Amino acid sequence: MGALRTSFQMLFDAVKSAQEENTMFQHLLGDIKSTLESLQPLIKDIEKYNSKEGRENYAIQMEEGAKLVQKCSKVGVWRKHTYTKKLNQLDKSLRRVFDVLKLQVMRDARETLVPLRNIETVLSRIEERLKIKNNQPEMVKCSSAVPEAPSVTVGLDLPLKELKVKLLKDEKVSMLVLTAAGGCGKTTLAKMFCQDQEVKDTFKNNIFFVNVSKKPNLDLIVHELYQRKGSELPAFENEDMAANWLQQFLMESRQNPLLFVLDDVWSGSESLLEKFDQFKFSNYKILVTSRFAFPRFGSPYHLAPLNDEDAMALFHYSASLEDKSSYTYEDLSRKIIKRCKGCPLAIALVGRSLRGQPIEIWHKRVVEWCKGSSILDSDKDLLACLQSSLDALDKEKVIIKECFLDLGSFPEDQRIAAAALIDMWAQLYGLDEEILTIANLHELTARSLANLVVTRHEGETDGYYTEHFVTQHDMLKRVGDPSGESRPSTTSLDLVEY
Repeated sequence: MGALRTSFQMLFDAVKSAQEENTMFQHLLGDIKSTLESLQPLIKDIEKYNSKEGRENYAIQMEEGAKLVQKCSKVGVWRKHTYTKKLNQLDKSLRRVFDVLKLQVMRDARETLVPLRNIETVLSRIEERLKIKNNQPEMVKCSSAVPEAPSVTVGLDLPLKELKVKLLKDEKVSMLVLTAAGGCGKTTLAKMFCQDQEVKDTFKNNIFFVNVSKKPNLDLIVHELYQRKGSELPAFENEDMAANWLQQFLMESRQNPLLFVLDDVWSGSESLLEKFDQFKFSNYKILVTSRFAFPRFGSPYHLAPLNDEDAMALFHYSASLEDKSSYTYEDLSRKIIKRCKGCPLAIALVGRSLRGQPIEIWHKRVVEWCKGSSILDSDKDLLACLQSSLDALDKEKVIIKECFLDLGSFPEDQRIAAAALIDMWAQLYGLDEEILTIANLHELTARSLANLVVTRHEGETDGYYTEHFVTQHDMLKRVGDPSGESRPSTTSLDLVEY
């Protein structure tokens, strides 16, 4: 038996044994076992025509995995979060091995002239395993899936109609840039567009919502697109290879109406937009959201700030003013709205911060703002407005503020595993009781300084936050670091789910 098969068997036996003896990680171990069963038919064949170096690398990964699984049998409940994360990473790395081995089998089989009948047998087994794995709901998690729009939106009905006219009715428009300052509702409007019934009837399952962010990763984007189609791709050696696969994806998808939403595209990403806009075939539309207009791609659509009526409606909702109709509250509300200059994010944040507060706090906040210059005239002023949410933590909530600043260490627009954050904060700030770190996370969410996302259905919670993730608006990241320089990270990027 070769070294790779020996290591594989070692890991498989460790998982099987741990699953029988350990109830704490039984579900995760079951997922890993399923992945290993998918790998098994490949392991038997791969040593025939894979390089020695490749076999050794795979063997090392599996030996380390076996050691991890064996440790799980001795883990106390207080360390469940840490080892849950590690087991999830092990399963992901094994699935990555599976994808790479698939490519190796196809390529090396051709190079060594293995009889066609044998190649087809191997590939048939691979495809069967792929179908099994693709039918499992946790197999593919890709951000190109169309997100739901917020349950409550204000002032976006008219912009939505205008977007539909430009993209659905005007055949000359292939790409439309939706632009506005940060926090003005660009992404929310894009989500509404994707969920509009007329848009869904037009493009059906050919709607792809891709978050680009400040440092676009074409490799990751292309992999996500193919995952949506139920296909897996190997790692790309360079961006040209990723661009070629993107071109192939567009050509294959052009038979039906196709919509791409490229969200949060930053200046300097023109080359990425060109790759998506290289084909001008009918019924292929691209909606870009950005703080930058990109005039070379046509006339942009400028999303205007909320008018006074819509701004007041959003503020009433955010501050829960339905039962407070006194003149005093209305007068203070108008003064606050005037300061926010129609920015939805600022209005929502200020409204939530004043929700349930006595009228004296409202007066104090308005007086403090009136002493300075008008806020929100620019991004810097928007940051000044958002900064007030953080300043409130200075005295009584020092640890909460540090937790907020820690979130700025992670990449923009990525989900952060809540369980890993809980472990990290417990170690950094000496919080002996786990409930204290969980409370910090909920307080950040309540103050609109972060968002807690649950990926499993209600009623399935196990109390360990393994399916909870934290997200944060990129403007809020800049509140803690106006210079734009990242805070020195105290953690590993293993906390981030890509």
